[in-house]
Amino acid sequence: MNITTVFLAVSFAFLSSVGFAQTPPIPPGTIVLDRGWQTPIQGGSATMKDLGALLSPFAQPSADISSTPRISIYQGVTYLMPYAEAKEKLNLIQKVVAKNKVGCAGFPKDSFSHYVFDGNFDGHFNKLYIVVDKADQVVAIQLVTESPKADQVHAPYKSTDWHCYDFVLSRTKASKRLWIDHKPSFEDKYGWHEYSATYSYGQPKGPVDVLRIDSLLMNPDLTNSGSRGTNWKPLEAVRLYLPKPMMELILYCVRAANK
Repeated sequence: MNITTVFLAVSFAFLSSVGFAQTPPIPPGTIVLDRGWQTPIQGGSATMKDLGALLSPFAQPSADISSTPRISIYQGVTYLMPYAEAKEKLNLIQKVVAKNKVGCAGFPKDSFSHYVFDGNFDGHFNKLYIVVDKADQVVAIQLVTESPKADQVHAPYKSTDWHCYDFVLSRTKASKRLWIDHKPSFEDKYGWHEYSATYSYGQPKGPVDVLRIDSLLMNPDLTNSGSRGTNWKPLEAVRLYLPKPMMELILYCVRAANK
């Protein structure tokens, strides 16, 4: 053994003894974000406006990333559940699974990725996305129907002012003639209820642990009056399950970007 080898061995042993050679364990129930997660993503002001409008009735901006209570997101999958456990819980047997970064404006920067699965989910969705943090812990679930039928969605009759229809994939409408609609819903012991800013029966009576956002991209086939026509077509439908800690982080990032 030469002098260089001995030196390296001694150095490694020293660093290990003082705790520099190993990454500290992650406390259970703690979200893991990128070091620069609070750095605003350039551009995307219209998308952040959408997120602010959708989430602000249900949460307040917060940068708290400490441990959180167990929150059920979707079919037994809980907030910060390990990805492998969530995959098993949902009986997802697809072997080759793509993993891609989430780069939506308003989300904590460089902190999330998603795994996508093909199948049949909730009756008519053909893709399921598991969104995870830097430690592969679940932070959101999204379902997508790439070719929805008109009787599977609820479409608006009048023009809408939304810009982004898929926040996980950061997809926005490519033409002004297209419409986007968002319908946020909250859950109580009686089931899911569509949120209404006007009527009290459409407002939650307590904290909303998980927000479900049903989004639709559509061709309205405009009439002369500006309403949707009889030949309107749904182009893509998205259902996003977003737990409260994620809502708080996103609102914090949106507020920071607008300062």
